[in-house]
Amino acid sequence: MIRKSRLAPTTLARVIKLLTAASTLVVAGQAQAQLYWRADVGFSFSTGANIHDKNFALDGQICGDAACATAGKINDAGNSAVLSAGVGWQFSPNLRADATVAYRGWYKEDKTMPDGTNFKADVKSWNVMANGYYDFPFGWGTPYVGAGLGWATNRIGGISGTLQAPGGTKSGLAWALMAGVAVPISSVYLQSLEFGYRYIDLGELATDSGPLTGGTTSTYSGATGKLKANELMMGWRWRF
Repeated sequence: MIRKSRLAPTTLARVIKLLTAASTLVVAGQAQAQLYWRADVGFSFSTGANIHDKNFALDGQICGDAACATAGKINDAGNSAVLSAGVGWQFSPNLRADATVAYRGWYKEDKTMPDGTNFKADVKSWNVMANGYYDFPFGWGTPYVGAGLGWATNRIGGISGTLQAPGGTKSGLAWALMAGVAVPISSVYLQSLEFGYRYIDLGELATDSGPLTGGTTSTYSGATGKLKANELMMGWRWRF
């Protein structure tokens, strides 16, 4: 005589429950993972530029003292508005990522060195970034931290002021660290406002070598430095 197993129905019921729970999790994950769009505006305060002569011994144009006996440096590249837009993906309530393009086209260098030499130049920068974020969702809003890696192209316009010399363009790696909070403003299209701080390193600034007017030599090897900034940003995120 073959006895029927009394465990079979119980085991089958458990399997069905597990499959139902797994499918529920998959559906929930798919609902949470959504495409979103973003637009941001802000203000960029350049810092730590360390702009200096490429060859002070030969050129001696950016001076550290009135006698121009020591090399000097320019510590910032001015300030600029920031315009940015991008597209991203919310993988879960805690994880998201986006790709953005940003333009900072209003930095203005205007510095007078200890020897009285004045440097003026416009600085512009384009960059693209891939960013990742970790969100901390609460009922009132979502604080976040994030980091980004990308590519920047920085342009110094022709130098004017006491001296006149060529500008230059440099491209290279860029990176950023971010923190802020997103506040829901509407359930329509899942809109939220984002307020954040960002530290960004946009890479090298440099001018080309070329003719120099107003200096102690007729040619200039150029100047080099960095474009780094502390930024305050406000953004809008939405989904369809």
